[in-house]
Amino acid sequence: MPKTGARNLLGKGKGYLNGAGSQYRFIAFLLLILVVYTFLLKIFQKLAEIVQLPVFLPVALVTLLVFVGVMGTYYSHKFVGPMARIRETIEHMANGDMHMAPRLRDSDDPMMKDLVASISRLCEYNRNAQALVQDAARDLMADIAVLRDKLHANADQAEIQKQFDEIRKKQDLLDKAIRSHGKALHGNG
Repeated sequence: MPKTGARNLLGKGKGYLNGAGSQYRFIAFLLLILVVYTFLLKIFQKLAEIVQLPVFLPVALVTLLVFVGVMGTYYSHKFVGPMARIRETIEHMANGDMHMAPRLRDSDDPMMKDLVASISRLCEYNRNAQALVQDAARDLMADIAVLRDKLHANADQAEIQKQFDEIRKKQDLLDKAIRSHGKALHGNG
């Protein structure tokens, strides 16, 4: 029975901290910005008192904007770069190229690395499934060529029927492999 009223802050897939490691790092980053900015603010305040600077507030705001801009760019770089590489890989996959695998820097966020590992496993699975289907299709086409040769050579009916049964078995296996691959991709199997 689902709980009503109370919200769960922690837990996988529940509440607000789903990617807890990344979210904790981001929260720590924001707290660091606040602490450093408070320190800078105090320095500017003391400096304004010493120099009798009436433009304390504009200088403090410009400093905040520059500091947050630089630090935000630095921190977001750990997410934006990997997301661009992940998007590029997914576009290649959508076009049928399963030979792409995104690579991340050591400094990139661990959650992004987990996502890239999952995408790499998906690419590997698709490459293997694609190779199996292609091999089965090649075998099937070879058997069809043998059957055609037997038909042209006027082989006896039993020999032709045996070859036809082999082709039918391979066709059924290929159909099952294709359906199984489709179910695995769509989460139905």
